[in-house]
Amino acid sequence: MIKSTGAVLLLTFCLPLVSVLQMQEASKPMNRATALTTLKGCATRPITLGCSEDTAGYLIKLYEDGDKALLESLLQAGLTSDGALSEILGDFYAKVLWKNPQEFLEALRSRPREERNTLSRLAAITDGSGMTSDMLRDVRHNLSRIGSQHVRLAPVARDCLIEVNKANAKNH
Repeated sequence: MIKSTGAVLLLTFCLPLVSVLQMQEASKPMNRATALTTLKGCATRPITLGCSEDTAGYLIKLYEDGDKALLESLLQAGLTSDGALSEILGDFYAKVLWKNPQEFLEALRSRPREERNTLSRLAAITDGSGMTSDMLRDVRHNLSRIGSQHVRLAPVARDCLIEVNKANAKNH
């Protein structure tokens, strides 16, 4: 009885301490280099280095503020993402594909076809709900145009369009 009471007391005091330590870790100010290192932890199973959708969100914000070099790292994270991380990355990819299709396709161009298709599918699914009607219309138009006019990006655009159409076939 004494051993189990001691274990209960220990857990009673340790669990709140663990929560406080986790909150302190989460509230530490992030910088670009730390966030990139942390994002690499998303590629491991189990996920390491504290990688989460918060890390991706921070880097997405930096990208949106003009740090375009982050696109490659954010794409790499999508190849092994799941759950909430896939949702935030898929939504981000969809917005880049919609607003800057050539930039998105150029970032995919040097990747193997399987990776391009995976990342295109994540963009097509967005946060899991699929593309809105306006986004889907614009993305289809842009990918069709690039697929027929832009020699270097044409194969990537055509493959991406296939993934967009497959992922959104039921929605629109």
